[in-house]
This record gives sequence, C-alpha cells and structure tokens, in this order.
Amino acid sequence: MFRSFAELLQQLKHSSRKTISVAVPESAEILLALDRAYREGIVEIALAGDQARIAKLRRELKVDFPIKHQVDAGDEKNAAEQAVQFVVEGKAQFVMKGNLKTSTIISALLNKDSGLLTGKPISHVFILESKVCGRLLFVTDSAVNIAPDLARKAAILQNAIDFTRKLGYAKPKAAILAAVEYVNEKMPATLEAAQLVEMAVQGVISGAEVAGPLALDDALSEWVCREKKITGPIQGDADILLVPDIEAGNILSKAQTFIAGGPLAGVAVGAKVPMVLNSRADTLENRFYAIAAASLAASN
Repeated sequence: MFRSFAELLQQLKHSSRKTISVAVPESAEILLALDRAYREGIVEIALAGDQARIAKLRRELKVDFPIKHQVDAGDEKNAAEQAVQFVVEGKAQFVMKGNLKTSTIISALLNKDSGLLTGKPISHVFILESKVCGRLLFVTDSAVNIAPDLARKAAILQNAIDFTRKLGYAKPKAAILAAVEYVNEKMPATLEAAQLVEMAVQGVISGAEVAGPLALDDALSEWVCREKKITGPIQGDADILLVPDIEAGNILSKAQTFIAGGPLAGVAVGAKVPMVLNSRADTLENRFYAIAAASLAASN
C-alpha cells in the first residue's frame, strides 16, 4: 500500500527508465512534466507531434531533455497513431495523451492492428492522495465509460485490480460505491454492487477483496463501520473505489483538486500498456504523478 505519491516515486528508484510515447505534446504543462520525469530518472521520451511547434515551446520553456525518438505528425489522428506505433515497435513502453481528444488516442490504442488489445475495454483510474485516509485511493471509472452496465462494471473493476497489482498491491480491497450500504431495489447501484460481490465470490472477478454496496464513508472510515455495525472484508480501508457512473466518479475526483486541494493522477488501463490520461485542466504536478504511476505499472 502506498501512503503517498512520494512513496510511489521512491519505489520507482528500483526500476529502470521506461520510454513514454507522447501524442501531441505541444503544451507547456506536458513538456514541463516530461522534463521533471526525465530529470528524476523516471523516463526516456518519444514525441509524435508538430516538430516546429515542439521545438519553439522547448526553447521558450528552456527544457532540454533529450528526445529518444521523434516523428513529425501533421494532425492529431496521425500523431496518435505514430505514438502508438512507437509502442508497437518496442521503442516505448507506455503512452501519454497530449493536447488532443481522448477519443482520438483511444481509437489509435484500440486499433486491432496495433496488437495492444487484451479483450478488455479501456477504462480510467484516478489515483488520489488522501491525507485524511493516509493512503492513495484508486477511483474508477471517472473519464471513459459513461453509463456502464453490469458486465462493463465487472471489467472496469478487474482493470483497476490488475493495475493496482502491477503497482505492488498483493490483494487490494475494492469497494463498490452506492449511496447506502444495503441493497435497495429502488437503487440500481446497490443491486449491481451485490451482483459484483457475488461475481468476486465465484472468481469471475479476481485478485482483490470486494465488498458492496458501501457508502463512501463506509469505504474510508473504520469508525463509521463500527458505528453502523458494518461487517465484511472492508472496514474503512478500501484501496479501489468503483463508482456507479461517470458523473459520480468525475465529481469525486475533481473534488480532490478543487475542494480538498490534493494531488491526483489519471491513467487509462485495459490495453497491454498503460496510458497517461489526465484532464486538460490538470496541473503540471498531476501530470507528473500520472507519468510516474504509469511508468511503475509498465515496469511490472
């Protein structure tokens, strides 16, 4: 279990540099985050984008990290395809979405000719550093799957479990979130939570302890669980938070930045390689932490 991004960065010191392939990196925050990641020994860098604009930005920002591989891409679709191609050719170990549409880079990643498909859908994990809980939390899915049905939720949960295990979590604890901690037939999220728990019991979902439905306070507070007399494998110590839909996940994750003032990192999972997938409004720090988390996952 990581208590902070600082601990995650410490773990990276035991790994060799991985090469990150960035599609459309023409953004100050992206180039500065890459520069920090290079200077801290985390990555080598491959870029697919407008070479002239990249060179101009690098001069303005005074960043001089070496570019291991580079291709001049005239539009964002081509840049996304070229960034993925670096991975296909073994020149990079993971991908980063730059200044382009999420759908464009995901389409390139999901191209059947890329060889990067796993049969699982792409889903998103926001990693939140919670000082109150004293650990990192993994919220899914806040950015890709809009209104997943039961089967898709099972796949999203499995993706998040697999991702945390790559980060070193032997058996993460996953809470299926709802508004309450009991099944209510008028609340579909609670019904699906109970079904997902049963799927975990049957081994359809594996690699984690799964409990639900649980309200957010149940998942994060041992005291709340005692007061409500909640039993089960999660006693306020959940690692993974599976949200009912994209609205809930989006609000929860953005509250981390704009209400709690804490850092977070966005990573897309489900393909053979992780992809850094932050919001356009994300800070340099958040982008850097996402690069670090994806690099650690790519190392394992």
